[in-house]
Amino acid sequence: MDITTEARTAGLYVIQQTGMQKWAEDHGTWQAHGVRLDLMDGTRRLALCKLEIPQAKADNRARAVAEEIEPWSQALVRLAAVADARAQMTRLVALTAAAMEADTNGWPLEDYIRDDLLALATEDEVSEAKRSGAPEWAGMPLARIVTARWRAELAARHLALLAAAPDVTVHPIHPAWEQPALYGIIGVSTAQVMARELLAAWAVARDLRDPLITWAVKETELTRTDVQRITSVSRSTINRLLPE
Repeated sequence: MDITTEARTAGLYVIQQTGMQKWAEDHGTWQAHGVRLDLMDGTRRLALCKLEIPQAKADNRARAVAEEIEPWSQALVRLAAVADARAQMTRLVALTAAAMEADTNGWPLEDYIRDDLLALATEDEVSEAKRSGAPEWAGMPLARIVTARWRAELAARHLALLAAAPDVTVHPIHPAWEQPALYGIIGVSTAQVMARELLAAWAVARDLRDPLITWAVKETELTRTDVQRITSVSRSTINRLLPE
């Protein structure tokens, strides 16, 4: 992993800052000499790490920690993409709730709801919502359509994250790595966030298993023996999914 002292516009690299560092503690802060590492993707911060260490040992320690996180770099890029999709979903939950309230009570749709949903929608989604025939097509009809796309996008990003993650038993994440501040919240463990999202990604992949096995046998004409050999799924499970 390339270590530098200045931000770049592209590529994966680490910014190193050596000197006095501050840490939050209870309701205050404490400081000591150490090193800060910011794992960057272009101008976007993916994770940061602050270590208390004497100046004489800072460079060697920085290189070691940067090498430890390097196998996770692509997964962290995809973790950021998952975070972006989750942020869109959170935004859509609030907009959908407001649109549903207006729809249920027969209230006029507020301009900010309409404007925000239109800003999130594609041209095709707007056309589809209009075809619903609903008077307030830019409310619930559009909210449902846009939410469906982002739900699928989140699932796709989770699968990409799962594919990019290294062997977790071989490449642990140093506990000092934190996520960038979000809504003023700092100190969130990168390892814990990664674990949560990888578990969510595994759940997405797990839920694809049954329809994939069914499709493989019924549409592509793989045999049940082929499926069992490739997947190690038990024959009884395969037979349950594909009754005679």
